[in-house]
Amino acid sequence: MSNHPESARLSPDRRRAQIIQIAAAHFSRDGVAGASMSAIARDAGVTRALVYYYFPGKERLLEAVLAREAGRLLGETAPDPAHSPRQNLERALKTYFARFAQSSGGVRELYSPTPAAASAAAGLAAENHAVQLDRLLAATRSEGTEENRLALGAWLAFVEYAARNMADAPGVPEDRLVTLCATALESVLGRPLPEDWPTERADRRSAS
Repeated sequence: MSNHPESARLSPDRRRAQIIQIAAAHFSRDGVAGASMSAIARDAGVTRALVYYYFPGKERLLEAVLAREAGRLLGETAPDPAHSPRQNLERALKTYFARFAQSSGGVRELYSPTPAAASAAAGLAAENHAVQLDRLLAATRSEGTEENRLALGAWLAFVEYAARNMADAPGVPEDRLVTLCATALESVLGRPLPEDWPTERADRRSAS
């Protein structure tokens, strides 16, 4: 019998979300190999069979966890037309660093994929990378040439390196790290970041 009788009243969508949330904690704490479907079911207050009903295997459950995390990251780093490109960049960097620091285990593969990363993590990381690259092109008013994509992609790798190693540099506060990344981006661009959005973006904002 479940130790969480109230969980029986959850709708299928809420049940699925509940399992994903609990699985995220297990994957972060124990890693993918160490996480147990039985333990996840126990903490969710459901049977192991029910977990498998929603997710036919640990890999499928990991994919759902990573997809949720990827969507949250994109949503929380989305540019806000009410702020300047530099303000949006600084906000996105702080968000990324915070979520990276909070992640661990299998979930961290989304932020810093390795050659041994699960295919789901590698695929979602690549999709997020592409979205962030397009956002950078728009925010910096850069043409989508191969050269610009290569340069901005290299800058994203720089940001990932900073996030991956910031714990080893406790003497560098977050604000300084954000400034360092912004300055590096301006060096890649060869010019300062724009102070406002392109005219057509500003026109859409004023019309809304």
